[in-house]
Amino acid sequence: MQSLGRKPVIVCLLIIVINLISILPAKQLTLSAALATCPEPQGKSAVLMDFSSGRILYDKNSHERVPPASVTKIMTALLVIEDGNLDQLVEVSEIAAGTRECTVYLQEGEQITRRDLLYACMLPSANDAAVALAESVAFNLDAFVELMNQRAMELGMDDTHFCNPHGLHEDGHYSSAHDLALLSREAMKHSTFRDLVSTHNTIIPGAPGGEERSLWNQNRLLYRYEGTLGIKTGYTKQAGNCLVGAAKKGEMQLIAVSLNSPAVYDDVISMMDYGFTNYQVLELEGKEEPILVKVNGGEQKSVIARPVTELLVAASEEERSFISCSIMPYGEVPAPVEKGDILGVCKLYKQDEAIASIDLVAAESVSIKQPWTVSVKSWTLILLKWFISIFLVIIISKNEKAQQIFKSCLRYVILKIIKKRSPRSRSVRNWR
Repeated sequence: MQSLGRKPVIVCLLIIVINLISILPAKQLTLSAALATCPEPQGKSAVLMDFSSGRILYDKNSHERVPPASVTKIMTALLVIEDGNLDQLVEVSEIAAGTRECTVYLQEGEQITRRDLLYACMLPSANDAAVALAESVAFNLDAFVELMNQRAMELGMDDTHFCNPHGLHEDGHYSSAHDLALLSREAMKHSTFRDLVSTHNTIIPGAPGGEERSLWNQNRLLYRYEGTLGIKTGYTKQAGNCLVGAAKKGEMQLIAVSLNSPAVYDDVISMMDYGFTNYQVLELEGKEEPILVKVNGGEQKSVIARPVTELLVAASEEERSFISCSIMPYGEVPAPVEKGDILGVCKLYKQDEAIASIDLVAAESVSIKQPWTVSVKSWTLILLKWFISIFLVIIISKNEKAQQIFKSCLRYVILKIIKKRSPRSRSVRNWR
């Protein structure tokens, strides 16, 4: 009877323990549940990024180095747009005209604007247009490739190395899904780039004596997914099918990348659906008082630092109360400071995990403070000029000979002025 009496007690205790276990880690389970529902893309590597904050919402081998094919042209277009002067005429070189595979049949010696070449480069993915653009920015292709790799380093693209501006396969030419998302996020900040990659079709001039060139965007995501903003497709035998896509719904904008996939569009669409379904835009509050950074050797002792964008981040409903930001400005910087210079970072956290960062930038420029020796020298010169002027006035006022010399000089100057003006005066009177 006693053993039978213990069973209900043991059962009750087990039920209590199970319930306690299920209650204690509930928050942790909730936080991870939202991230466990994204269908795995078929691509070798893939990533889903929040445009506003750069937060990674989904990752599959995103740092693996793989050939990027024509997705490379995002960097080419970015450098051309940053260089500006898009209406500049470009004379097509023999090298550009002879570039193989996908082309718009540029002819050597043909002149065409950078803007038209950008459309040819990004819509039908013309390799000859990419080479012509590269040559218009740098002295030669090697110099342009150096610019590509330098810009990649500035953007934190640690798993990227470019060998050409078009993406045709070459040993040592590689990138990663994560890096291409970083690159695309930077490029999409430019309105010219956004207009370019969202264009469905356009017409550019043909070669001399030839017909106009009709260009169609090869990115079928524009036609298949509502809210698509662009960006770029790519394919080589070694790279397989590659796609970078950007889309916006409501306030949220996402970037998705799938590389070396038999179903790039399905991959990107499923990641986009996952992101838009599970996340919303969360706006974080920054400091109300100005963020000041000390400037050494500047005309001003400090400069205001501001987040380069609004403090927006994609967060699931369950995560909202766990997201916070930490503003970390530099302690001090040397002058000069240019408006837009990075002066720190605002890190976004989910509990103790850093999930994104937004740069703090200078709100204004601060020039170098001139040394006191320069100030003394300039004031000395000014005082010396005034002293000489006063001294001459005093001498002239007290010396008749000096007055005569001054009057003669003044008369000479006046006569010279009259002689210069007199022919013009006579011609005017004769005309009348």
